[in-house]
Amino acid sequence: RIGRRRESFTRRAKQAMSLAKPWSWLRSAEHLWLALPSSGRFGLTCLSVAAPLAFFFVGGGPGSLARKSMRLLLFYRGWMYRDSGQLGGVKTSSKMQLRKRMYLASLRVLWHAIESERWLLGRGKRGLLYAVQDTLPQLPLPKLRDTCQRFLASLRPVLRSEEYEHLANLVSELASRGGSGEALQAGVERKAGACQGQQSWVEEAWEDELLARRDPLPVNSNWYGLDRLDTPTSSQARRAALLISGALRFQRHIAVEKLQPLRIMDVVPLCMHQYRRMFFTSRIPGRARDSLETRAPTGRTVPHVAVMCKGQTFAFDVCHANGQHLSVDELEYQVGGVLARVEKMQASERQPRVGILTSERRQVWAEVREKLSEVNEENRRALEQIEGAIFLLILEGASPSGSDSPGLGGSPSQQMTLQARLALMGDGGNRWFDKSVQAIVFNDGVAATNVEGSWADAPVAAHLFGFMHDYEDLVASREVERSAALRTPSRDGGPSSLPPPLHLKWRLTSEVAQALDVAEDRFAALVVATDLSVTHFRYFGKGFIKKCQISPDAFVQMALLLAYYREHQRLGLCKEGAHTRQFFHGRSENLWTVTSDAVAFVKAMAHLDVSCAETKLHLLRRACMSHVQRVKEAMSGLGIDRHLLALRQVARERGETHAALEAWADSPGTPLLLESSQAPAQRGPSGGFGSAQAGGFAVSYSIREDNMYLHICHRRPHSSEPEPAARGGGRGGPGGATGEVVEGAAGKLARGIEKALLEMSVLCTKRAATAMVNSLSTLEISDT
Repeated sequence: RIGRRRESFTRRAKQAMSLAKPWSWLRSAEHLWLALPSSGRFGLTCLSVAAPLAFFFVGGGPGSLARKSMRLLLFYRGWMYRDSGQLGGVKTSSKMQLRKRMYLASLRVLWHAIESERWLLGRGKRGLLYAVQDTLPQLPLPKLRDTCQRFLASLRPVLRSEEYEHLANLVSELASRGGSGEALQAGVERKAGACQGQQSWVEEAWEDELLARRDPLPVNSNWYGLDRLDTPTSSQARRAALLISGALRFQRHIAVEKLQPLRIMDVVPLCMHQYRRMFFTSRIPGRARDSLETRAPTGRTVPHVAVMCKGQTFAFDVCHANGQHLSVDELEYQVGGVLARVEKMQASERQPRVGILTSERRQVWAEVREKLSEVNEENRRALEQIEGAIFLLILEGASPSGSDSPGLGGSPSQQMTLQARLALMGDGGNRWFDKSVQAIVFNDGVAATNVEGSWADAPVAAHLFGFMHDYEDLVASREVERSAALRTPSRDGGPSSLPPPLHLKWRLTSEVAQALDVAEDRFAALVVATDLSVTHFRYFGKGFIKKCQISPDAFVQMALLLAYYREHQRLGLCKEGAHTRQFFHGRSENLWTVTSDAVAFVKAMAHLDVSCAETKLHLLRRACMSHVQRVKEAMSGLGIDRHLLALRQVARERGETHAALEAWADSPGTPLLLESSQAPAQRGPSGGFGSAQAGGFAVSYSIREDNMYLHICHRRPHSSEPEPAARGGGRGGPGGATGEVVEGAAGKLARGIEKALLEMSVLCTKRAATAMVNSLSTLEISDT
């Protein structure tokens, strides 16, 4: 019997190895596993647990077997395409799903091995924040022809025949053998080889693209976030102190690398490089290109926070001389001192609202900043205090949701809309849009955020705000305040012995003062041109959509396209952001959401009657599957935009111009009409961003378990008459950031999205169960 088992195992093992091909080791491992008897499987499982503990720590360091194994596994990206079909992706076989589970389980074992290795070898003192950075794979460089094919396929549904043929000729010339495109691709490949292990091949091109933009930062670059719904305190000074204390703790965790790296499915690690520029960072304006400067304190320099209140700027240290952070009570005392000084300040003591200059076009602000620095040393010190602060605290007046804000009431959605306008723009003078992070606190304790967009992507800053909220809960439960390790005792004399906050002074020339007036007028025009709407969709969320076996993100994207088509009777360029942070120094990629399947679904919903529910559901599922496939391609490094951007940068360095690349940069045939992004998960209504395209829409959505939040921003065309989304006297002036909400194009699109979501949900209810089965049986699904 033993001999027969040995022969059976040998035969199946040989069969498994005969099937082995490069990168198919998972299939061979699966055959070997099935060939083992149950006792053999148990023994191998025990060995797989014991062997890493006995062997992984022998080498240690970057060259250990655990790290080498994780680096090798992370190069494999096929796990993203192994789908059960329950979330709208193309369903793959059970064997492929088994290999995906084995792959993720292997990564989990290696992660725990690396974690244990660091502690056993004495490296755990620095934490795990950057522990697996050197195991992350480089962002893959797509082939030129593949990118060109995807580029044409993305534009085919939105271009007329003659426009498409013209573009296809240009792209074919770029991708032809021996053509100029191959030389550009070779240039990108050389850059990728030169930056191996240091940065991504697209990182320099992408940051140059962001920092070379000359548009004003508000609306065009900066984005906003709204507060949690359960405000922990109604005291403005106390809430500000809690936020400062939470940010200080987060910054300390980054400094000692105490944070855990974020991981997809709690297994696949993400790149944490962007966290290095979260604090002490500002975007410095330049005449041709801006720069990002991080001025972390060194030596005996004490970190400080900058505070703006009614256009007046202050700064105070957040650490004692011994390096310990100020306690929450001490921070509250300092913030209260700022509020009291501003309230009692005489007109002669008030300083000019220099912050409005940061809302100007970048080359204008660069020139004015140079002149401002040349006036005297006091101006230079004020700039250093703001730009070198850990972050910027904004103390605002009445909140739209507060009871002491007459005329600013209304429904919760209207209040959130007004709050979003204040967070995104405010009055301009009480902001410093160059700062990486601005925390805004209203007089009733409600908070918001404004974040500059070039230093990092939204999920990174959202991680900070989620940490702040959790820290507030700890303080509220008094777990932090009772712990001597987490609460710094006051110095002798209590908070009153702290030095008062420093009031920053400005000295202006007549030329700079005139620039202030011009900036005020231009900012008021920007506010009037910006239409914003925040909607809380209460009927269902991702829980219902998942039960329908559809991707929640794809479901909402189809609703966006349907609502836009109904409103404007056309579809143009529509893009969604996707992250590539599973790669070394990866950031983001755009995917173009209008596919042929999406167009078919949208037109069927818009023009067919209710008797065609089966056809509509079939088209919905097919459109969602196509969208999921594009998302996976973008996340796998097979996107379009970043590759074409890198090719265009190489062409510029060589002094060349290529019609196909310029056509891509100029949005061929049609302007960018709809930008969208799924907002990072937060405890509140999340946040949104502005549209940089005149006439375009920017949609941010947060999908919860049983509800959604929609943030829609519309940039009115220059030729159209203003449609104020806010009417009445507000801090933003006429049509400013506060006032009575009047529905504009953003509000109309929001109502259209709500209608589309409800209609699509009807297709997926039990009444359409028969149609669902029929549509699934007719889909031609191939094994990826």
